[in-house]
Amino acid sequence: MAQNYTLMARKNLLKPDETPKYYAVARSGRKVTVKEVCKRISERSSYSKGELEGCIGEFLLEIVNVLDEGNIAQMGDLGNFRMSIKTGTPTDTVKEFKTSCIDKGKVLFYPGSDLRKLCKTLDYTLYKSDSSADSDKDPLPDDGDDNQGGSGSGVTPDPSV
Repeated sequence: MAQNYTLMARKNLLKPDETPKYYAVARSGRKVTVKEVCKRISERSSYSKGELEGCIGEFLLEIVNVLDEGNIAQMGDLGNFRMSIKTGTPTDTVKEFKTSCIDKGKVLFYPGSDLRKLCKTLDYTLYKSDSSADSDKDPLPDDGDDNQGGSGSGVTPDPSV
């Protein structure tokens, strides 16, 4: 299936007098919950929904524990999770730097080979609404803001922010 996209006009903030240019923005059809994913897997495997939900919960807990220990969580074909920090107030010297200069931490995700290959082999289709009732709804962009999708850069926003 092709990845739907919409077109969005964006101004270059460094050149405000220029005409806006159009950029493709990924459009998701809907959000699929963990419960639905577990239901799909349980229908084609011997695992129950409860077992799968329990495994996912423990899996996420362990990723948090590994990151909290200052390590990189290598999750095989899924990819790697690691911590990054954002300095809010840079200093001129090493002596001046305090932990209060750090603004926040964030979780970075680098996708595994299957996900990277998916990004390289996607087909794209311009999204066109089937009904006028749907035209007043905003698309679900996956442009790396506070959504669960990605921008293709391999960096996922911190879900706790």
